[in-house]
Amino acid sequence: MTPRSARRGKKVHERKVIKMNMPKYDGVLEQWKVDLVIHRAKLLGFRPHELPDALQEAVIVVLDFQYDPNHANGAAERTALITVIDNRLRKMNRSATRYRAHVERFGLNATEFSRDEVDFCAMDVASAVADLTEREQSVCRGLSEGFSKAQIARKLGCGWHTVARVIHRLRDRFKELGLDGWMCK
Repeated sequence: MTPRSARRGKKVHERKVIKMNMPKYDGVLEQWKVDLVIHRAKLLGFRPHELPDALQEAVIVVLDFQYDPNHANGAAERTALITVIDNRLRKMNRSATRYRAHVERFGLNATEFSRDEVDFCAMDVASAVADLTEREQSVCRGLSEGFSKAQIARKLGCGWHTVARVIHRLRDRFKELGLDGWMCK
């Protein structure tokens, strides 16, 4: 067996293993949508062992998605669906990044918080968000829903540079309050 055919055999084996571990959605969701979620997850950098979780998360938003050509600004169903899927997958990536930063900052025992510590932190974050301007709150809401700077800018009717400046101010404000460990880079 040549090295090239050995690599090809390994890739085929990896694809079979990935497909075996994937949840089945027969009768629940069209196969092209399942394949689209897997393809988008791979493009966004999800590793093979993360694909089943990404698929499970994204299928929820795909099932909720209702394509309406009148509100799609001329986009085809597939294009609109890609946007919905990508937003959910990016949100997953941001959550994972925040978690890793949290573990790095606080060490391996980061998940061993008492209920009082969690409640106290939640109150800090809630009060920090309550003190934000309406535009800053809108940007926070957009980021938490998985939207990009450009998408948030379109929703707010401003440029993405404005959104970037607001995010920079938010980082500074959260850093002043000692909440910067909860923000992703």
